[in-house]
Amino acid sequence: MLHAETKRVKVALITGASGGIGASVSKTFSAKGYVIIAHYGSRTSKANEVARDIEASGGICYLVSSDLSTDTGVSDLIDRVKKILSENPTYHLSTLINNAAKLLSPSFAETEYSDFDSYIAVNTKAPFFLTQGLIENMSTGACIVNVSSASAHFSSPGDITYAISKAALESLTRNLAELLAPRGIRVNAVIPGFTDNGHPGFDKKPVLEYMSTFSVLGGVSEPETVADAIFFLASDKSKRTTGTFLDVSGGSILGARAGRKHSVKELL
Repeated sequence: MLHAETKRVKVALITGASGGIGASVSKTFSAKGYVIIAHYGSRTSKANEVARDIEASGGICYLVSSDLSTDTGVSDLIDRVKKILSENPTYHLSTLINNAAKLLSPSFAETEYSDFDSYIAVNTKAPFFLTQGLIENMSTGACIVNVSSASAHFSSPGDITYAISKAALESLTRNLAELLAPRGIRVNAVIPGFTDNGHPGFDKKPVLEYMSTFSVLGGVSEPETVADAIFFLASDKSKRTTGTFLDVSGGSILGARAGRKHSVKELL
């Protein structure tokens, strides 16, 4: 018989954890003592690198692969997370970070039905149903952080479907914040701008110069900066914060930019 209360272990589920912001978030939360459930799509080698880095630092990382563009993929991820939690009674799902996203959508004229459905599925529908499916495994003090985008805050006709999907994610954030507040669960979002995720485009001077025009502070962000903002929203320092949006875009949402093109895709 146990004579003392068993200490609960905080678990963070991060979607899209195989690179860029997701990888940095996984490592940041692991360094703070969280057990990590790192979701990824098809980038197995990158996901393995994240897990190795976490384990080399003494952390615990579970890798789960699923396709969040499909209903089955979302359901599979929910089932896998529940299985991990049930097999480890001390584990407590403390934080859900909806980071996985499909980027650089086609132009308005080029977008087909399947494109639209795919972007909405990954960027909006998956966070909706992951939250719905896992909320019973979260309790008072838990939180959800959604990763939005500065493109939801200004016109982006060259990336229109992506921008729409992120605007919808912000609406989901606001509505869930009110819905889950009686349960003591907070829901917030971060708003990154262009963030160096290792894409070869970030090595091209014209691309970087163009991206820099979106931020009043200039330059682009590092994934670690966004990860720190996400951890802040998940921490007790934000225990009275819900339904809000933390801009880490360098002021991109102010809309002050020049030399505008329809999409960064034109420079890649």
